[in-house]
Amino acid sequence: MKRITFVTAVAVLALVRLAQADFVQTYNTGFQNGGVIPDGSLTGWSDTRTVSASPGLITDVSVSLNLSGGWNGDLYAYLVHSSGFAVLLNRVGVDGINSAGYGNAGMNVVLNDAGALGNIHFYGGAGVPTGTYQPDGRNVNPLSSGAIISGTTPTALLSSFNGLNPNGNWTLFIADVSGGDQITVGTWTLSMNIAAVPEPRSIVEGGIAALFMGVLVGLYRLRTVTSSLRPA
Repeated sequence: MKRITFVTAVAVLALVRLAQADFVQTYNTGFQNGGVIPDGSLTGWSDTRTVSASPGLITDVSVSLNLSGGWNGDLYAYLVHSSGFAVLLNRVGVDGINSAGYGNAGMNVVLNDAGALGNIHFYGGAGVPTGTYQPDGRNVNPLSSGAIISGTTPTALLSSFNGLNPNGNWTLFIADVSGGDQITVGTWTLSMNIAAVPEPRSIVEGGIAALFMGVLVGLYRLRTVTSSLRPA
């Protein structure tokens, strides 16, 4: 039993070597238009940042948005990198009855596919939203009817980045699609979990080690059984 436990420990240590490494970067300077989103324009505002992270593959992405002023129901926002695309906001609060969406001015939220507070589209409209929500994910024209927007199944989620190389350009786009209020981006944060990719040599060495330990365990068991069969 001790030998088997030792083999398990070896396997765990091998997994630890492949443990995820976090990348977190907050952006608050160098914004286009000083961070002010054009009012009532689909042209919108964008901010592109070049990431140089540890080599590996993305396993999870979170985006934090700190926005002030305006009318939250006017917002349409997405994040794009390589082949990944996630709709973060799509007229929050807009539905078949409320065509204007939630009227709160600003938010300070974290968006993650596992957000405990549920989908940001229905955060409730009571006060400025804070905490961790799931992204809107509704990949439809923000000028569509409220019933279409709210009734569309979220498909453009942050999981679209999973399995991609984290390095390269990431672009946050935000548009204020209805006139009358001014919204400003204070900060935004990109957070990623990155799984290290083992080098080919490490994979071969790990396989040989596992095979060797398996042989040892097999010999130990065979020896134990043989000993028990010998006459006293």
